[in-house]
Amino acid sequence: MTTSVPERLSSLDASLLYLERPAVHMHVAGLSVVDARPDGPLLFDDVRRVLEARIHLAPRLRQRLLHVPGSLGRPLWADDDRFDLQFHLRRSALPEPGGHDELSDSVGRILSRPLDRAKPLWELYVFEGMEKGRTAVLLKLHHAMADGIAGMAIGSVLFDLEPGTPRGEPEPWQPARVPGRADLLAGALEQALRDPIDALRSVVDAPSRAVETVADAVAGARALAGMGRRPEDPFDVRIGPNRRFAMAEAPFGRLREIRTAFGATINDVVLTAVAEGLHDLLRLRGEPLRGRELRLMMPVSLRITSADGEDGNRVAPAFVDVPVGPMTPRGRLARVRRATAELKNSGMAERADHLIALGAYAPPALHAAAARFASRGRWFNLVVSNVPAPQVPLYLAGAPLLASYPSMPLGENAALSVACTSLGGTMAFGLTADWDAVPDLEVLSLGIERAIDRLTDAARG
Repeated sequence: MTTSVPERLSSLDASLLYLERPAVHMHVAGLSVVDARPDGPLLFDDVRRVLEARIHLAPRLRQRLLHVPGSLGRPLWADDDRFDLQFHLRRSALPEPGGHDELSDSVGRILSRPLDRAKPLWELYVFEGMEKGRTAVLLKLHHAMADGIAGMAIGSVLFDLEPGTPRGEPEPWQPARVPGRADLLAGALEQALRDPIDALRSVVDAPSRAVETVADAVAGARALAGMGRRPEDPFDVRIGPNRRFAMAEAPFGRLREIRTAFGATINDVVLTAVAEGLHDLLRLRGEPLRGRELRLMMPVSLRITSADGEDGNRVAPAFVDVPVGPMTPRGRLARVRRATAELKNSGMAERADHLIALGAYAPPALHAAAARFASRGRWFNLVVSNVPAPQVPLYLAGAPLLASYPSMPLGENAALSVACTSLGGTMAFGLTADWDAVPDLEVLSLGIERAIDRLTDAARG
């Protein structure tokens, strides 16, 4: 029998709650497409039985938010004493012919709806009726639950390394007692008293490190302010609640080939492909392109690689300007390589991490106001997130994973985000956009695929 102790959200995770608005959904998602098994397509009941047997491996899936009265402290995760797995599992059938277009439309509609804050913040959809006997599974969860890497850890309860792995048996579960109003207020008061004491103790124990941390935070603030306003772009609009979703993919081996040929990183190749796709999109819109750049925000994971079971977020923003004007794929990749090298040497992500960490000592109301103010700042044009993944075959109830397409939230004034991961040996891009601002999202997805084709040709030439 497993229970869990209520856990207070980190300052970063709380920020992701404070940022949410009726038009700004702060959920992330992963769309996994699996092939048919020897005995036929993967079905909804197969997925349900796997989750029933393994949900204890991800305790957060049975926890909901508890808010402190008067917002005197950050919210907590606590066991949901009314948890019902059936509420979170959704079965859907795609219309004919069940291809990428039909799947993208269905996912876009789901991404347009916020999660229910009164329940554990996740939903799982199983799309049957895909072409070629395939099935798609969409895991949608609030960004406050997990960043991309921890989100994959939650999703890993579904996947196996071998097709014949037993799914196991459900474990008995008894939810822990839900804290009452007095408990929540007492815990918030204790936290409010402990935070400044802990901060003071850290100064006394290691004054030079404390001074360095504050200096890094100040430097991070100056670096962000020094970037200035982002370049002009067509995605700088006040977004609405409705979303479009599109997919692009390429064999991961081709990105390795490009990386080796040009001495780049996989992330350099990803950014170059996105920049090439943006060039195609802006060119077809008739936008001026000569000498033009766009600023990308990349969430950088600062998570320590360890098996500590931590489910929260540990990311910091980094910003890089990429060229979207007319040039050869080789020339664009060279420009991107120089830009990312300068970014790495600048230590921007680490400084931003120190700046974010200061939010842990801010009162919740001030913390929320600061998060919302920062989100409205026009610092970047779009988000591009590359989530690293293990290069091993994966199976869901015996069905082999073909690709997994991530989805990232949009900013209040940034109508486009691009995310990718290489699960299943396919570098799969998930493109999420505001419905009205980017009606031609498919142009970008096709442009990314063409860009990888052109980079491959250049690598082999």
